[in-house]
Amino acid sequence: MSELIRKFTMGHPGQMVEPVIWHFLEGFTMTFPAVAVYFAINLFIEYFNNPSVIFDKGYLNIALWMIGFFVLQLVISMLTFLRTFLPGARNSAKNKKDFIQKIKRLPLGFFSKTRSGELINTFTGDFLAIEQSMVGTFTGLFGVVFSCVVTSFFMFWFNWKMALAFYITIPISALIILISLKVLGKLIVSSREAKDDTAEALNEYLSGMKILRSYNQIGDGFSKLEGAYKHLRDISIRSESIGGSLLGFALTFVRAGLPLMCFVGTYMLFGGEIGLTEFLSIIIIGTKIISPLLTWIRYTAVLRMHYVSATRIDKVMREKELTGDKIIKNMDDIEFKNVSFSYLKGKNVIDNISCTFKKNSLTAIVGPSGGGKSTILKLIARFWDVDTGTIKIRGVSLNEMNVDILLKNISMVLQDVYLFHETIRENIIFGNEKVTEDDMIRASKLAGCHEFIEKLPDGYETVVGEGGSTLSGGEKQRISIARAIIKNAPILLLDEPTSSLDAKNEVSVQKAISNLVKDKTVIMIAHRLKTIKNADHIIVLDKGKIVEEGNHKELIIKEGLYHKLWNLQNKSKEWKILSGGITNEQ
Repeated sequence: MSELIRKFTMGHPGQMVEPVIWHFLEGFTMTFPAVAVYFAINLFIEYFNNPSVIFDKGYLNIALWMIGFFVLQLVISMLTFLRTFLPGARNSAKNKKDFIQKIKRLPLGFFSKTRSGELINTFTGDFLAIEQSMVGTFTGLFGVVFSCVVTSFFMFWFNWKMALAFYITIPISALIILISLKVLGKLIVSSREAKDDTAEALNEYLSGMKILRSYNQIGDGFSKLEGAYKHLRDISIRSESIGGSLLGFALTFVRAGLPLMCFVGTYMLFGGEIGLTEFLSIIIIGTKIISPLLTWIRYTAVLRMHYVSATRIDKVMREKELTGDKIIKNMDDIEFKNVSFSYLKGKNVIDNISCTFKKNSLTAIVGPSGGGKSTILKLIARFWDVDTGTIKIRGVSLNEMNVDILLKNISMVLQDVYLFHETIRENIIFGNEKVTEDDMIRASKLAGCHEFIEKLPDGYETVVGEGGSTLSGGEKQRISIARAIIKNAPILLLDEPTSSLDAKNEVSVQKAISNLVKDKTVIMIAHRLKTIKNADHIIVLDKGKIVEEGNHKELIIKEGLYHKLWNLQNKSKEWKILSGGITNEQ
């Protein structure tokens, strides 16, 4: 039970206290009708024998008491609604914030193994299920159980034989419920996975619309989405038909207890074992307890469904997050010492490298594709933690450093630029509301994007599409560079910052990067070697290992891999595409 409560409350069991108390009170007031029925029947029988008893025994006062009890029941029910749903909504909002904070502290490795559709469904559907349980199903179950127990006590107190006849079908119902819950549990897990597949397929279909159109594969692309929806439909039908049928069968057995009790009671009444008052009282109490019993069973089934949601949320909340509490005020050299890292077990992307990225300098990382260049930047930004070795700044390992403080001191321009569905102004200043208009324009000019922004209909107030879809690759990249300039962090990580730029803008961006080197640790990945010819230090990476280090002149003299890459790029300039094919001009 403690594990169940922990999952439903996301480790905050105190959230259940108030709702449970109010549902207990509501369950208690639900027993009032049973008491009222007993007195009313007695009054009814005695009235026919002696009409004056209404005045002799003060039945008017009893009636007033009953009215008072019903009013109290109404008030308690209203307060239960208000004191469970309102705090439940607040607690749900708090738990969602905790979930988001948890997501922020997880390494990117978590997102590479978790589908976006699964996270979306967890944040929407699963949290909705948990909220329903916390305001009604789970907490309400306590009140329903209390009501059933108290009312059952009255039944056994009046006549244990009739009560036993009423409950004799419960063991059969319980067995059917246990079987149905076991089957339902597996079906619910399959249904959740099918919903994740559908969300993933829909996201992929919408995101890949450009590619699907360009290859005239919209129909083929839709077939995958259609297949996911059909699978979800089949799973849902199976879940409702099998689980619903078993549950309905169990509810039928529970209802069968009432006619069975009537049969036993009638036999006892005609046999003189019980009186009419006792018989009618138990029959009417039996009709009152049927509703809570059926609610109990339904709540149990719904709770089993919601438990799957609670487990999915708990799985994320128990993921190992990036830790560290040490704070460094001034950033300095970044030192790699015997660092190895792999995305997949047994296949190192970075293999035992040691190097230093100096402050107040530009260090370039070059080498063949797939050599681990971008991974180095991601390890510095602590998107992942290293497998072995250490990365240190001022003698403090990144694993021990506060992640928020570290990222506050890092600006990044990645190869895959993402812009938010906001104005260009908001994308450039991005969370730094204190930036002045002059600072923003200066950064835009340094990044080479001011000119094209000014030509847009709304200038800096132009809203870009999701991901920056309304802009070209080069335009997005320049805005991303302007965003990095605005942040003005002491560590600047650049992953092919000029890859989508034309020759004119490439020169202006290179000048901007040169201006940024002062008082900063700048690390830049480049495939076009001419863009890093003047770098202070160049690291040549191949298959996860450092094969050469030095400046441009030193590496050319060594005639190693860098020299080979330099010659290949220079030679490629001699090739031209002609109408008859590709030729080499000599």
